[in-house]
Amino acid sequence: MTNYFCITFGPKSNGEGWWNYRSRNFVYQRHAEKFGIEQMPIAGTFGYVVIEEGEDYWEVVDELGAPSDKVSISCNRLGTFKVEPAPQLQLV
Repeated sequence: MTNYFCITFGPKSNGEGWWNYRSRNFVYQRHAEKFGIEQMPIAGTFGYVVIEEGEDYWEVVDELGAPSDKVSISCNRLGTFKVEPAPQLQLV
């Protein structure tokens, strides 16, 4: 069975990192996308991603906001998704 998640993200109040808001599961991709678009006018929201999750895979199917090279999306073993700023290359 396929599920869709919409995660909206924005800056933390202390300026260090980002907060994530994971919505409930959606049955259809379009419903998750619509939820993300509806959340964009909320102050402090940078963007959203829609993730399709199957039995043994997950894939980002839609995103809006920060450019993809600026965002890192990960999933832990418990199935919790996290969106955060991508690591930046630093010259030493």
